[in-house]
This record gives sequence, structure tokens and C-alpha cells, in this order.
Amino acid sequence: MKILLIGGTGFISSKVTEFLIEKGHSVTLLVRGKTPINFNDSEKVKYIYGDRHDEALLKDLFNKEHYDVLYDMIAYELFETEIVYKAAKGKIGRFIHCSTVSVYMISDDVNTPITEDQWQSKLMPHFPRNPFGMDYGINKRKIEEFLWSKHNEKEFPVTAIRPPYVCGPKDPAKRDYFWIQRILDKKPLLVPGSGDFSGQVVFVNDLAKAFVDLLYHPNSIGQSYNVASGEINTLNEYLDKLIKMLHTDFKPSITHIPQDLFDTLSLSYSNEGDVFTFNTRRPAIFSIEKIKNDINFEFTPFEKWMSETIDWFINKHEGDSAGYSFRNDEIDFIDKWQYEYSNLIRRVKV
Repeated sequence: MKILLIGGTGFISSKVTEFLIEKGHSVTLLVRGKTPINFNDSEKVKYIYGDRHDEALLKDLFNKEHYDVLYDMIAYELFETEIVYKAAKGKIGRFIHCSTVSVYMISDDVNTPITEDQWQSKLMPHFPRNPFGMDYGINKRKIEEFLWSKHNEKEFPVTAIRPPYVCGPKDPAKRDYFWIQRILDKKPLLVPGSGDFSGQVVFVNDLAKAFVDLLYHPNSIGQSYNVASGEINTLNEYLDKLIKMLHTDFKPSITHIPQDLFDTLSLSYSNEGDVFTFNTRRPAIFSIEKIKNDINFEFTPFEKWMSETIDWFINKHEGDSAGYSFRNDEIDFIDKWQYEYSNLIRRVKV
């Protein structure tokens, strides 16, 4: 097939590109050229350098070329999708949109496991600290509303994939590395809230493969899909597994503090990116029955993909995890919390 990706060099999209090449497809990437990447079989990859916001470029592109599939991996605002629709309508075989489970997690309430039909549930009051991204989820929901209003099997056939947190080697958000680095420094861990809310992530290779496998299942046209691991863990369970896999001779103590108190601490936020990663505020369990039934989706076991992730971050990654510059502040707070808590226990016993 002749395929165009808007994006194609990012964390998820570079894996999608790799798998498309492996399947023998002819791939063109519309990129800004700011992220250098080398695909092994470069003859099967063409590059168009430009801005996705350039309406003239997109119009000219689709007037000259017909693509069997258009993947949009980096649409974050409605106007970006509107521009693509105007240029590509009637000139592509199908359109595949990278959405997000945030379209659910900005809702006031959802029923778990969360099914694909719950994406338009009533919004919660605006909550800037929503761990799934409040404004991000609102914008992605607007994009989907537009896409489904324009879905047409002849002129603009739409499919959407909604992943949760995406993990694996080279993750630019370094979510797993946040905890890996702190476990390996052999100091106590601070965890917001109880750590008992269940949730899912997805291994980047599994997600990328799902994007590619859509091509071989025409029944996926006109459908939206959750794509996540079938393994469900609380943050406490995740940390326990991670500690065991790191084979450290030191098991760190874990201090839980109330979420409301944590939110007041300066170390709870970092300009470097997400800190104290993964959901600590509400259950986040997503049904994957639809993707399993429609395209035979399978997920990689946690121990396998996490082994690869640990290896990459320890042996190939350079630099710290987000917020690690505040690590001493974390330790100081834990010491003070434990001291005050011990005093409180003694007073209560008296």
C-alpha cells in the first residue's frame, strides 16, 4: 500500500513506520525535519519536509498523490484536523487517527472497564491536574467529534485508536524511568495517595502493531478502539514488580501521603515533564475486547517489555528522569513526614 504519515519520527509513529516497512509498504512521512531518525530500509521511506499547518502544501500534496492510507499521529487541536480533512477528502483510501483514553478520563464519571462508547460522557469540572491531561483530552474529544461527523466510507473513512500511557524503550516522557531511577538510588520512595487505583498502560510495540494491523481488517473502518495491555496493576503492584525485576539487594521503603497534601508540594510539579508518574487519582481500566475481536490484538507480557525498557534506560539513556533534581527534597519531606507521624502515634497512645 501507499501510505502517508503526518508525523512518523516520534516515539509511537517511528515504530509504526518500522512495522509498515517490514510489511513492504511504501511509506511517506510528512515531518518538520527536527527529529533525526534513520530507518534501516531507507529506500522504502520518502520524506516531505513541511509544516502540517501549511494548507497550500497539503492541498498540493493530495492533488498530486493518492494514498491508500493516511495516518495522523500528531493532531492535538481541532483546526489541525480540519485542515487535513479539507485537503484529503475524497483523495485517500482511509484515515487513521491517533486519539487517546483521555477522551474518557476527562469525564465526571465512567463505568469500568471503559468501553469505546463512553467517550462523550459528561465532562468533569475543569481540573488542570488531571493526570490524563484536561485540556489535552478536551481537544482530542473535539477532534473525534469532527472526524465522526465527517466519516464517509467513500470520501473519508475514519478509524481511531485510543491508547493509555505508552511505555517502552526510548519513551521521551521517561515515565518508567522515573521509578527505575529512584529505586536504583536506594533511597525511600514517595507515593501520592494510596497507590491502590488500578490502571493499564500499553507497550509501544503492541500499539504500533495495532495501528498497522488495522490495514488488514476492513471491518475496522468506522470504528474506534482502546488499545492497552490486558494486565491491570495498581501503582503499588507495579512498584513491587519493578523492584523485583531490578534485582537490587535493597528494597526501598514506600511512604504514602494524602493526595491533597501532595498537590500542595512544590516537588509535585516539574517543568521537565510528568513526575510521580501513572494515575494516582481514580480507576482507569479499559476494555480491549473490541480490538481483540476485530483485529486479533495481542499484548506483550509486562515482564518481557519491562526487561527491554529497564535495559534501555540503564544502558543507553543519558540524563535524569523528570523531577530528579528535586530528589533531595523528596527525601527531606519523607523524613519530616515520618518524624511527625511517629510523634502523632506516640501522642495517640498516651
